[in-house]
Amino acid sequence: MINQNQELIYLDGMWLRQEHLLNLAMGVGNYAQAEHYLFALLADAVLKGKGEAILEVNKVRVHYGLKPIPLSSDLEDADFSGNPKQSSAEKKTKSLFNTMSKEDRIDVLRRCIALLLSDYHLFIYARHWLGIFMVIRDQLFGGCLSQAEFLSLASKITPDDLPKKLRICKNTMKNFGREVGEEDRGKAYYRMHCNPQKELCDTFWAIIQETILTAN
Repeated sequence: MINQNQELIYLDGMWLRQEHLLNLAMGVGNYAQAEHYLFALLADAVLKGKGEAILEVNKVRVHYGLKPIPLSSDLEDADFSGNPKQSSAEKKTKSLFNTMSKEDRIDVLRRCIALLLSDYHLFIYARHWLGIFMVIRDQLFGGCLSQAEFLSLASKITPDDLPKKLRICKNTMKNFGREVGEEDRGKAYYRMHCNPQKELCDTFWAIIQETILTAN
């Protein structure tokens, strides 16, 4: 029976994939209308015990310029199905990053990108900024960082000596849909079935952890 399918969400007589539902919420034009789709998402989450749905709601809120709903410490630390369990080093890295000033965050991310470029042959095309975006969004901003916000941040964390062909531009972020399959859009990079930049993401996150932890 289709209503037994854990991958589909019921909305107004239709069964939709979560990614489709979120795309509708993002594209409707305003948060008041987007709430109609979010209610369906949350109702489904209650029925299936999927607490991580609130993270998707927060992405939509950020998309429309609203502050994300504050998470309880229990929810922030929860080991949701499909998520890797956070190590103490990861938790400490995120905690330290959250206490940094805006200037310190920019400085540490610039240094991390410089290390990625100098020590690993992984960042070789401009589209690899998408991997950088996913790590910063999912690990350091709790999933609440829009592509437009990242584009602004990227201009500040770009190393001065980065070749022109590797520099980010507006068209870079437009490649996200082509780089990431439809079934993986809206998911954190570490929950994707197929992340084409997995090695870069894992390496960059390891560099961030080492850089932040060794400085404290």
